[in-house]
Amino acid sequence: MPSDSGPWDFQAGLLGPEARLPEDVQRNRSRVPGLVLPGPRRPGLTIGPGTRFGVVTVTREFAERIAAMTELLLTDEDAGAPLSQLAELSLELIPGSAAAGVVAAGAHAWTYATSDATIAGLHQMQLDSGAGPVPEALRFGEARRIDDTAEDDRWPAVCSAMAAGGLRSCLILPLRTDREPGGALAIYGKEPGCFSGAGHDVALLFAAQGGVAVRNAALYRNCRRLVQNLQVALESRAVIEQAKGILVAEYGLPPEEAFKRLSLLSQNTNRKVKDIAADLVAGRIQRRQFAGDG
Repeated sequence: MPSDSGPWDFQAGLLGPEARLPEDVQRNRSRVPGLVLPGPRRPGLTIGPGTRFGVVTVTREFAERIAAMTELLLTDEDAGAPLSQLAELSLELIPGSAAAGVVAAGAHAWTYATSDATIAGLHQMQLDSGAGPVPEALRFGEARRIDDTAEDDRWPAVCSAMAAGGLRSCLILPLRTDREPGGALAIYGKEPGCFSGAGHDVALLFAAQGGVAVRNAALYRNCRRLVQNLQVALESRAVIEQAKGILVAEYGLPPEEAFKRLSLLSQNTNRKVKDIAADLVAGRIQRRQFAGDG
């Protein structure tokens, strides 16, 4: 394993499938699928910890933060929290970023989180009109970049709004999740050309890990909901079985007939069977309601 003073070898300057991280970082990534990043292949180069690469100082801490990012978003029940955390992390880890936002596909609509109100308005304008780098990245699953709002003529309204907010460049990267399209990471800089060179490479890596993070967070919430639903179902089943037992002991009914009588009272009172059963077990309703031939 390389030491802190030894070199780390990165193919193409990116953490792609061929990247060799230190073993302790690889352990943190053991549950993360291999990354497939777009872009032309370049000759491999060796980066030592602490070496300046463009505007990025490569350190073990930096690599660990990127590698462990997929596990940072599994601590909150709020569906919007992972998007907000991702936006905040992008400002911390991507050089040149002054503002950021994340757009993700919801069940029926797009949801997004941004670092400030200016970016929220900028994204809403693009999603409403369907024109701009954000909708195009979502539509085609491809990166879009504005190097200088003063010179780019593809999206005049977006460039004008960015310039009014003191932003001169942006990079929009698709987030690869289990949805098509899954979402996009949008980062903005105050100077022209903020996201070229090392900054662009770090952003690619961040977006690749970010897509996995968003997907993991969604899976985590779905699993939590499933467990909660199963717990409720088991609790309901238990109280219904108790109520059936009371009727079997009280009236000598077969278990099937006891359940029919619970169901009949449920229908007549427009209440759930489990609520009828809970009231019977707790003594809140009189047992004689279940007497007779049903």
